[in-house]
Amino acid sequence: MARPIRIEYPGAWYHITCRGNEQRSIFADDHDREGFLKILAETVDLYEVELHCYVLMSNHFHLVVKTRQANLQKFMQRFNTSYTVYFNRKHRRSGHVYQGRYKAILIQADEYLLEISRYVHLNPVRIKKYSKLRIEDKLAIIKKYSWSSYAGYINVSNRGAFVNYEMVLQMLSGSDDRKSRKAYAQFVLDGIARDMKKRFWEKVRGQAIIGTQGFIDTIYEKYVKHKRIDEREQPWAKQLRGKPMTTQEIAEKVAEMFSIADTKELYQKRSPHRKARAVLLELCRRHLAKHMSLAQIGKQLGNISGAALVLNGRRLETDLQNNKKLKKQIERLVKGIYCK
Repeated sequence: MARPIRIEYPGAWYHITCRGNEQRSIFADDHDREGFLKILAETVDLYEVELHCYVLMSNHFHLVVKTRQANLQKFMQRFNTSYTVYFNRKHRRSGHVYQGRYKAILIQADEYLLEISRYVHLNPVRIKKYSKLRIEDKLAIIKKYSWSSYAGYINVSNRGAFVNYEMVLQMLSGSDDRKSRKAYAQFVLDGIARDMKKRFWEKVRGQAIIGTQGFIDTIYEKYVKHKRIDEREQPWAKQLRGKPMTTQEIAEKVAEMFSIADTKELYQKRSPHRKARAVLLELCRRHLAKHMSLAQIGKQLGNISGAALVLNGRRLETDLQNNKKLKKQIERLVKGIYCK
């Protein structure tokens, strides 16, 4: 199976999972779980990583973290290696504890952090033996579960010093107080009756990102587009490109920006709106070049050549050096296109 790309940058949020080798347990007893959390606390401190949620299951774990630096791989390599050494020494064994690489999903935190925190904290009652329990019974299990950050979210006396609880709680009522903790408990309760696993994974794109199309497009442009990726071997990369806007949709945005009533005038080679047409050609070249050839783009814009598109871009770039107003207009249009 093709490996998904690791996207790293300062301030990135991730949902991380890692499973035991051959689906075996990664903990022999509660002492191992305590050792795991101690190593986790030491590692987040060492790498300046913020830990916001966690849950330990019998054969896997979930973390929600924010990396202040672009160091996810170094952090996880150190953490998983340290626990593997601890576990093997304690139980006088050798070999792998984990099954392959960890999975890390990049999160658009302002849109999905709250939902993902709930997904993580619901893990203890998503196992088969609890599937037929009443909602009240499931909630009681979650509250009493010792190996999850949930207890600290609803009661400050249960908090661990190495977990940051404020960010998630502030998304509910703006502060970390009793009102927020009560609201979070209700939020988790509301999710017990739903299939949160299905809802979560349906939103993941390219095995790598969960976020709005605008967020995914931005990440693709900044961190994926320029990497050498063979899409035949890494088919997930195609999913990150998303569905592009059409030339007509871009033309409508340009027409709105320049107060042009009829978009047909923008497609004319001798358009009465010369500057607006130049902007349309350049935006289509920038946005659509990763989806089709320049010749194909030019054909949709009045049968012009790919060379003409490139030349138009150069001329426009020269104009922008002396026209700050036009530059700002184009920046707003670009933002609108990538936030579709």
